[in-house]
Amino acid sequence: MVLEDDIAPDISILLAQTWRSIQGEFIEMDAICRIWSFDLSWFDMETSLRVRDNLIEAAWLDVTPNGLRSNVDIRNVEVPFGWMPTMRQLNDPPILQKGKQYSENISTENEVQTDAAPIEEVAAIDPAASHIVDILDKIAADSGVERKEVMRRAQRKRRSLGPVTLWMALLLVAREQKLPMHEFVQTLSTS
Repeated sequence: MVLEDDIAPDISILLAQTWRSIQGEFIEMDAICRIWSFDLSWFDMETSLRVRDNLIEAAWLDVTPNGLRSNVDIRNVEVPFGWMPTMRQLNDPPILQKGKQYSENISTENEVQTDAAPIEEVAAIDPAASHIVDILDKIAADSGVERKEVMRRAQRKRRSLGPVTLWMALLLVAREQKLPMHEFVQTLSTS
C-alpha cells in the first residue's frame, strides 16, 4: 500500500505541469482533459476524464462556476525534466485533507536534505521550455501555417519519436518548413 505522502508529491507535480500549460487560475472541465491528452500526451481522452473525476472526488481539484481550480499551492512545485504521471497513483488518489499543502513535501534542486535518507538525483528544469510560445508563434508567422496546425505537427513528432521535448519537436517542424534555424537557436539561448 502506498502512503498518502508518497502519492501527494506526484499529484502536485501533475497539477503544477497542467497549470503551467495555461494562463490563469481556472481551467475549463473539458480543457484540462485536452491538455493532458493532446498538449502533454499523457493519457487518451477516456483516461483523462477518469483522472479528472478522480481528482475532483478526492478534493485535489475544485469545481467552480469559472472552471476547475487546484486545491493545492503549486507555485513552488518543481517539475523534474521528463516527468510523466503514473496511473497507479491517479486511479485511487488519497483524499486531500483541508489545509494540508503537499507541495511543501516536494524537494527541489536548491534545497538541502537534512535527513539520512539517500539523496535522489532530480533532473534540472529545461530552461528552453519557457520559450515554447515564442517558438510556436515565430514558426506560424514565418511559415504561414496556422499556429494550431504547427502544434499538431509538433505533437505528432513527439508521439512518433518518443521522449522528445515540445520545443525540440517545434524546431523539427521549423526545419521541415525550411525556416532559418539560427533565429530559433538565438531565441532558445536567451534567458
